Amino acid sequence: MEESPVSQTRLPDAASFTVESLNRPEVIANPYPYYALLRDRPPQFGLRDWPPGTVPGQDVPEPSWVFLKYADVAAAAKNHDAFSSRDPMQEASDAPTLMLVNHDRPRHTVLRNIAKQAFTPKRVEHDVAPWVERTVAGMIAELPDGDVEFMHDFAEVLPARVMTRLIGTPEGDYDKLRRWASAFMVTSDFTLEERNQCNREIAMYYAEAVAERYRDIERGLTPPDDLMTAFIRAEDEGESLTRDEVTRFCLTLVVAGAETTGYLLGNLACTLAQEPQFFPMLKQDRRLVRPFIEESLRRDGPPQRLFRVATMDVEIGGAQIRAGEWAALFYAAANRDPAVFESPDEFILNRPNVGRQLTFGHGIHHCMGAGIARLEADKMINGLLDRCSRIDPGSQPFKRQTGGLLNYGLDRCPIVLVR
Repeated sequence: MEESPVSQTRLPDAASFTVESLNRPEVIANPYPYYALLRDRPPQFGLRDWPPGTVPGQDVPEPSWVFLKYADVAAAAKNHDAFSSRDPMQEASDAPTLMLVNHDRPRHTVLRNIAKQAFTPKRVEHDVAPWVERTVAGMIAELPDGDVEFMHDFAEVLPARVMTRLIGTPEGDYDKLRRWASAFMVTSDFTLEERNQCNREIAMYYAEAVAERYRDIERGLTPPDDLMTAFIRAEDEGESLTRDEVTRFCLTLVVAGAETTGYLLGNLACTLAQEPQFFPMLKQDRRLVRPFIEESLRRDGPPQRLFRVATMDVEIGGAQIRAGEWAALFYAAANRDPAVFESPDEFILNRPNVGRQLTFGHGIHHCMGAGIARLEADKMINGLLDRCSRIDPGSQPFKRQTGGLLNYGLDRCPIVLVR
């Protein structure tokens, strides 16, 4: 049984619920009924929420327009001239700004071309995939019999370990990375002081790691073939990354890859436990694993929204947005828009148009780490299918995180792996 404040409390009257309430804990835990309350109304202005890296209680968020309909979210996401991805609030904070996520053209084009040289299919599919498969098998074998707290024991751990492997930092540091990413992404509960400390530590950690790699290269040593080295050496038409940009690329991959993918893995395990008809279907036909992941990304994809800032006066969905105003694009709400997805709250395996889901973004900002996230999900599910006959809910209720609106995911995922 999933613990959900929404199931215990009557939803407010549709006319009285406004976007100012979207970051209340009970909404964060299960935002989809609240999105449905707002979706058919004209876009509202007034949500105040925190971008990654900023600190609630210290940084003051800007009010933003809220877009929930698929058509509106897609229109704004692909209009890169009218909506900037730069984040003035993050730039003014003490946290490092993110690479690609917070860049506009033309610099974004250069950075993405360089990142593509580092993030090659060979690196993901051939160099990392076998290691992920072995790691998953070992982690599942070590899980105890009986109740398993899957978030803490597996879902939060694997992505952090994968990031250490990809970037080229000591694997034993994964626990620190996991904590830093959680603080940076403004989801889990941290104090103001803890968030600031985590932001300082992650910035220093990667600055020192990158500086050491540059020193090794300058001394003529052969560096390992990992993403850090690839970022240092990659060029696009004679342009290369600065040392600070290499550092921030490493940081961006960790805060996005470790936190968000952890929630994806937890959501997948939760569905397998709560909707038991799927496990035997996947076990019988492994070709259904990837469609299962895609439908989970649509229905339960962790990323909820990203901010944009209008660079000019523009109209979206009937809302007149002025230059300088903020817009919150709710990809997760678009993924459950009944105008695009039939029975959007249902988990429909092999949904015909599941490829239209927006969880990894839209347009030039489509997430470059999508392949890594899908790889981890695929290896996890296949590992569970190899070693279990079914997955049951544990003795305690599932509990969704309520620390921040950026990600939809579990704080606790108690399950039983029936070997």
